[in-house]
Amino acid sequence: MTRRQLLACLPSMAALRNARSAAIPFERIDSHVHIHRDAPRFVSLMGEAGWRALSICVSEATAPSDASNLEDQLRITAKLSRDSGTRLPWAATFDARDFESPGFSERTIAALRRWFDQGAIGVKVWKNVGLGIKSKSGVWLLPDHPALLPVYEAIQKSGKTLLVHLAGTSGGWMPIDANNPEYRYYQTHPEWNLYGRPGAPTKAAIMAARDRVLARFPKLRVIGCHIGSNEDDLEAAARHFDAYPNLAVDTAAKVRYLAHGNRDKVREFLLKYQDRVLYATDFTLGPGDQELAWKSLQSTYERDWRFFAGGEPIEYEGRQVRGLALPEPVLRKIFYQNAVEWLHL
Repeated sequence: MTRRQLLACLPSMAALRNARSAAIPFERIDSHVHIHRDAPRFVSLMGEAGWRALSICVSEATAPSDASNLEDQLRITAKLSRDSGTRLPWAATFDARDFESPGFSERTIAALRRWFDQGAIGVKVWKNVGLGIKSKSGVWLLPDHPALLPVYEAIQKSGKTLLVHLAGTSGGWMPIDANNPEYRYYQTHPEWNLYGRPGAPTKAAIMAARDRVLARFPKLRVIGCHIGSNEDDLEAAARHFDAYPNLAVDTAAKVRYLAHGNRDKVREFLLKYQDRVLYATDFTLGPGDQELAWKSLQSTYERDWRFFAGGEPIEYEGRQVRGLALPEPVLRKIFYQNAVEWLHL
């Protein structure tokens, strides 16, 4: 065999890079999913593929008259977590609509302690705090309201993690038109867009309230979901990291912002803050076929891994982008170790 023939039998550099992208040599953790139904087949497939996931409960109600199935959601999620062994840890939440009533903080803390006893490893505060819930006088509830402070203190003392989705994308304060980066979302969810609403808090006001909580409870581990609502401004995310050592972020539903951003700046950000970023998808398991749902999630996992691990061009949501080619120690942190440390898994 000639040298040329021998070389032709060897894998190309591109093939080697693709192989590196496809191979995932360690267990991974998706730090943000919503699985609130009996799902034995789905959990089994997840385990076979070497994945664990944090299933997060969410209280979405805003108005006093809104119906809520929160108790059922919490109970079912706790049972699913127990049934899954260690495959599906979970985070609880609470309904903040009653924040003005006497005894709110004490009742909320007592309820959370019951869920901690049933295995909850964290507590989620959703964007209706800041964007939806109002006082009886019509003032928006912000995340540093005095009624919420004892709740955060109890979470800190319990050694649990606080997960926050506060403010949301900057598109929430822009007109709902083609220039809005989240146009499709706000078309179907206009209630979360505050553009032009009299008296509505600005994004900066909500984020400042969050930061006051971070400063007040420095031993409270806080994960800002969706890149801490700074998906479109990594410089702002970096400033928050530098100011608050107790803050990490997850990538839930926002990897596309990283993929469509400036590759060099994104890569620099992830290398510098490699201990503060947790991989996540924001996947929700609906009522359909569990195997089809797993295939859909698995395709997301494979695409995201190619983006973070590989250096070759790939298509990401309609755009050609180049993978970040992060070193394996950094990949291990983002896809596994950071979740273990920030969530105490």
